[in-house]
Amino acid sequence: MAIDRGPFNLLQDDDGSNLTGSIWDKAAIARVLLDPIDNSLVTHGTFTPTDLSGAGLAFGFSQGKWSKFDKLVWVWVQFVYPATSSGAYAKVGGLPFVVRTPVGVAQGYGPLKAWWLLENDTAVQIHDPATFAQLNNTQVSGANLIISAVYRTD
Repeated sequence: MAIDRGPFNLLQDDDGSNLTGSIWDKAAIARVLLDPIDNSLVTHGTFTPTDLSGAGLAFGFSQGKWSKFDKLVWVWVQFVYPATSSGAYAKVGGLPFVVRTPVGVAQGYGPLKAWWLLENDTAVQIHDPATFAQLNNTQVSGANLIISAVYRTD
């Protein structure tokens, strides 16, 4: 939705007589109010999770959404792991921004898993929450996985 500049455009600067125009200094309003609104630090988007295990897997239903405020990123992603017997370690990529702090993510649905966001990367690894051993593709074969996380980026 576009920002309505009508009221701002109707303001008239005083000619110096204090008898005309508005009491507002348009230049001051633009710096204090309009610039922060126009240059909002909040952005949103979508992304698609991808297999980075090296097995060349194609996920079934998949969707990813993100919101970014300054250097904080929130992601919500769901994907269905394909049926596979690949013993390669499960690694999922496609995060919208590089992770700058390693973060373990316990939030998730479907099979109980622990997620580890990889620092200086755009990927997560899947781990067993009891042993924290990294899982392979066979161990998550056919799973409907839902992850939400918050992390820092540049």
